[in-house]
Amino acid sequence: MIFSYPVFSYMGMRSSLPLPSWKIVLTQIIFYFILEDFVFYWGHRVLHTKWLYKHVHSVHHEYATPFGLTSEYAHPAEILFLGFATIVGPAITGPHLITLWLWMVVRVLETVEAHCGYHFPWSLSNFLPLYGGADFHDYHHRLLYTKSGNYSSTFTYMDWIFGTDKGYRKLKELKRVGAEEDNKEM
Repeated sequence: MIFSYPVFSYMGMRSSLPLPSWKIVLTQIIFYFILEDFVFYWGHRVLHTKWLYKHVHSVHHEYATPFGLTSEYAHPAEILFLGFATIVGPAITGPHLITLWLWMVVRVLETVEAHCGYHFPWSLSNFLPLYGGADFHDYHHRLLYTKSGNYSSTFTYMDWIFGTDKGYRKLKELKRVGAEEDNKEM
């Protein structure tokens, strides 16, 4: 972020008053999430090719059952490669510094929640149908590198569009049917 400051300044980022309205901040953050999901999905999917997985992405997958801190545990090349997905939106829009900071905080909190290994009752996946969350990402970490799917970062629309979440959806359906059968027996 320190080295990117001159680039963001050149792209139009400002830090002076007045602060942007909440509508502008919200619009920009939504745009960042949509763009970040698209770019991250393809970058993450590429990292699951045999060579890149073996030499770069396997560091992140050392933990088959992730926990919060593992969200940021990755090879330096991966941090730069996938970090591009996080900064491309702000680089395009030239936001206010407050918007950039808010985006970075929200993005880190989301990735820590997705790697926490626990599906909290207040998880956004309980309220937003396309939100992945911990359960979605845990499935990704449990399987072999070429078979994992679930490459999306926050929202699951890219996996759904390209069918890379079929195994996860099938498992969820099997669990749902099993839970219904258990409830019938009681």
